[in-house]
Amino acid sequence: MLTPTASAGAAAIGMSLMISVAVQPPAFVLPAPTGPHPVGTASWRLTDESRRETFAESGPRQIEVLAWYPAAAEGGAPAPYLREGPIEARTWAKLLKGSETLFDGLTGVVTHARLDAPLASGPRAVPVLLFSHGYTSLASAYTGLMEDLASHGYAVLSVVHPYEVAVATIGDGRTVTMLDESGTFRQGIRDVFAEWGPEDATMAKVTAASGREEQRALLRGYISKIPKTDAALRRWVDDTTVVLSSLGQPGRELPAQLAGRFDLSRVAAFGHSMGGVTSAQFCSSDRRCRAALNLDGIPQYGTMIDRPLDRPFLMVYSARAGRAGASDAIYARAAAPYYRVDVRDTLHLDFCDLNFWGGPMRERGAFGAIPPARAADITRTIVREFFDQELLGRKSALLSGARPFIEVTVSQPAHR
Repeated sequence: MLTPTASAGAAAIGMSLMISVAVQPPAFVLPAPTGPHPVGTASWRLTDESRRETFAESGPRQIEVLAWYPAAAEGGAPAPYLREGPIEARTWAKLLKGSETLFDGLTGVVTHARLDAPLASGPRAVPVLLFSHGYTSLASAYTGLMEDLASHGYAVLSVVHPYEVAVATIGDGRTVTMLDESGTFRQGIRDVFAEWGPEDATMAKVTAASGREEQRALLRGYISKIPKTDAALRRWVDDTTVVLSSLGQPGRELPAQLAGRFDLSRVAAFGHSMGGVTSAQFCSSDRRCRAALNLDGIPQYGTMIDRPLDRPFLMVYSARAGRAGASDAIYARAAAPYYRVDVRDTLHLDFCDLNFWGGPMRERGAFGAIPPARAADITRTIVREFFDQELLGRKSALLSGARPFIEVTVSQPAHR
């Protein structure tokens, strides 16, 4: 789902990244959080004994969690940008067929979070946002958005889905990557990408269709033919469920400063690309989730096409050709209410930090015309205002019709 070209999803990410590169891009300046709170960050691992790891010969499913939260005060060591270390960027660089050290300069990026800082003293419990990254993305590539939400009072838990992300650290301390011994995607990932071959053409037909029933028929036909993708989605939803359930269980390995501090009555989910699709599917199947948001994950896989969500949902579309509105036939019928946000001059990767990385990805047209800092400001505002409205009761000016960004259009498509 996460692809670094203007046409994402139809071709495997690796296919569109097989380019020769020689120049290492400079490190960038991560935008500062805009909220009143200092930011803390921590990580932990969970084991789901009820599931076998499908990417390993034996052993249970293990999940990594990266958390950002409002901190009591600035203290402790600054968190590294690459949370898994240089291997995270080097795994990504291998896909570019350039120097393995292509993105090593990212180790010098300064973050605004402090490792294991104490949680802010008030309120006693903080609302929880569950986040999922894009398919074969990097968990660290969303740091700017995570920090900003935490500075506004949210505990943001990034669920790192092992083997389908650049790098994850699992329970025994091992790092596992999305690549096999040959430096290419694992077979399970290649199987998913192979199913996405007809996706661009199908979405073009969906967006060109004249009515909702025709759109749903096209979407249903596509969804019925992607069993590997469906299995990946179910795996990610199960990961998210395990993370949420662990927050209220005594004895789970949560950092001491966070134990008992989550407001489990105010929980929502969001994500980018496949992670956004995961958030919608998770929220439709778990009543603990009060709202969900999808950053350009197209189309909506899973059972939501035939299952009501009955909770607020927001879909953010980039300006990718043939994609805008592709999932409206699902969301307009399922969500209550459904908000659609279109952001012009953007492509799929403009909603994460990769826009700041630039380099060979920019040379290959992976980003829209929007400046990285502008894209980050827009993304932060959309996400924060939606969750402020749905979890905290603060009416969103953006969703109510104000236009602080000329690039952004908000609508509420009706079920037809």
